[in-house]
Amino acid sequence: MKKLSVLTISLLTLFTACKKEEKTPLVIPTTYVSTNFDANVSDENSLRNQLGSLSTYMKKAENVSNKLSDDSLTKYFTNNGTPSLKSITSTYFSNLIESSYFPTMVACSQNAYDIADGATATNGGVYGARLLDKRGKETLQEVEKGLYEAAFYNHLVTLSQGTMTEATVDKMIRIYGAHSSFPNTNTLANTSTPDAFIALYTARRDKNDGTGFYTKIRDQFIKLQAAVKAGSDYNQEKNEAIAEIKLLIEKSIMATVINYSYAAIPKFTSGSPTFVTNASGIHDLSECVGFIHGFKGVSSANRKITDTQIDELLALLHAPSGTDAAMYKFVAEPVTETTKISDAIAKIKSIYGFTDAELIDFKTNWISSQGR
Repeated sequence: MKKLSVLTISLLTLFTACKKEEKTPLVIPTTYVSTNFDANVSDENSLRNQLGSLSTYMKKAENVSNKLSDDSLTKYFTNNGTPSLKSITSTYFSNLIESSYFPTMVACSQNAYDIADGATATNGGVYGARLLDKRGKETLQEVEKGLYEAAFYNHLVTLSQGTMTEATVDKMIRIYGAHSSFPNTNTLANTSTPDAFIALYTARRDKNDGTGFYTKIRDQFIKLQAAVKAGSDYNQEKNEAIAEIKLLIEKSIMATVINYSYAAIPKFTSGSPTFVTNASGIHDLSECVGFIHGFKGVSSANRKITDTQIDELLALLHAPSGTDAAMYKFVAEPVTETTKISDAIAKIKSIYGFTDAELIDFKTNWISSQGR
């Protein structure tokens, strides 16, 4: 009887082990469905509105008649909602905003500026309807686009690390900038739930052929929701989806950096550009600086790009972290200095393994090109 009991226990153990190994494959639907999406994302809607309000206020200084104030900038960043925009921003980038970027914009506002004086200017100001610092960087864009990663992407990462529910997935989608309907456009004539923030730039890089960044991110959110619904037996699938979402978001942002870099080069090198054209080129590169720099405060485990690579790219764009920019050089010495923009494109291509064909595709805003 004792031997039979041992045998019986062994068989039961073996049977149980086999049952665990025979997990039913995760069933992934073709669409994302959330019956409580709007209710679940109230905090994320508030955070999106806070960044929108901050951006609107900062852009008032693009008119030389308007003066920014430290108190107002602080209000929009720190005291305009709960949770606040500052509360989801990486400490690294938040410190830069408060100790450097905000004071710089206040000092530059209500002042005229000529980028031709960029090497020696003691203060920045308005140039071609852009608020530039004394060395020609558009700090406003470094703040705004940097917060896409340092705040919004950082918040998405934080949500992905806690106990996940279906509501958590909704929140991740909303702070990414999309809606549960995933329209792949911001054209109001085509959707009542337009993409914004990171999702908008992802949509611009998507050819809408089923293989682009936006479509792939949507599909991974569908997989993530299915895995969360299915329970802890599907943690592997959940973690796979999260990892893919993060990488695809990072790639789409860096594809946008390439897009703006390509757009900037001819603005500096074509004939004798006007101050408006030069200002537009500086604007393009300042957006690139923000998109790149914002990742630096996000934990290294949640991004492919390293701090060293970020610093190298910022140096190529004449906007190194922790010291004065020198972006005026792209206007003063366009022939030699724009080669550094091409070097930045090549470095990003190498980091992410982009192909030559992809680089060509990145030049296009596919929402506009396809009229969608």
